Amino acid sequence: MAKYYPDIHRSGISSTLFPGISDELPISRIKHSNVSLRSGSAIGDDLVLSIRQKGLLHPILVRVNNKSQFEVVAGNRRLHACRALKWKKISCHIVEMDDREAFEAALIENIQRKSLSALDEARAFKSYVSDYGWGGLSELSDKIGKSASYVAKRIKLLDLPADVLNSLSDLTLNTSVAEELLFIDDKKGQSKLAELVRQRHLSSKNVREIVKEIHKDGYLFLDSTDIAYNNDTHIDKTERARRSIDKSIATLRIAMSRISAIIEGNESNWVVYEILMQHKNMLHEQIDILIKEKMKYLRESASNRLSY
Repeated sequence: MAKYYPDIHRSGISSTLFPGISDELPISRIKHSNVSLRSGSAIGDDLVLSIRQKGLLHPILVRVNNKSQFEVVAGNRRLHACRALKWKKISCHIVEMDDREAFEAALIENIQRKSLSALDEARAFKSYVSDYGWGGLSELSDKIGKSASYVAKRIKLLDLPADVLNSLSDLTLNTSVAEELLFIDDKKGQSKLAELVRQRHLSSKNVREIVKEIHKDGYLFLDSTDIAYNNDTHIDKTERARRSIDKSIATLRIAMSRISAIIEGNESNWVVYEILMQHKNMLHEQIDILIKEKMKYLRESASNRLSY
């Protein structure tokens, strides 16, 4: 039976940051996320060995999608490893999230675990801000607990020449040095200095001094003004209410998904089949009502906040 947990739970980052429901689910019913934040995300023998010896220390984060299927939000590699170990079930933290929230959750968990490279972060930040258009630098920085300038500098790394990016990817060039190269507005100059760094094993401080010497007057570096998060009582109350409704929606989605599985085993008994279908449809209607009520509540809260 599923257990309900408050915002803080002993089982790890997923439960701590994302309120929801913890339960063991059949691995066969979980699909991998289509969005991968990490490059080279193939599982290694070390992860499989660790899970074999110590078990799964932290549950994977999943959501129920519109097809009543369980979809990974964060934990693709852990799921792959458990599949490789022939596990039948896996510990999950189940949450109610749309595509944007799922992307944010995956990003937050990976940043908390420090499992993303600088380029992985850069690509993820760019996807959020530019490709999907979900928010600006300041909004994203508030979500992940980083400064807007941190987010801006990570995205700017993607403008470096391909050879520099390759060096950053294979760790022959570190992130702090790559950030110093951003102060050079000539890509050939960036490549030449990166090659010098590799040959002479220069530190970021050395590179900073070199850049000062070749720095051109009038060069402007991309920066952004950070906007502090207004954590007043009204926002706290609205956020608590939103989380409560989301948890309720997640609970109903899980119930509907399980009834669907039961219905599949009773197709030959049309009386039971019809009864269960009616209740499944009722759950679906209740989910729609809750979603509408949530949107109405958030609109009214936003309107009240503007009137303060």
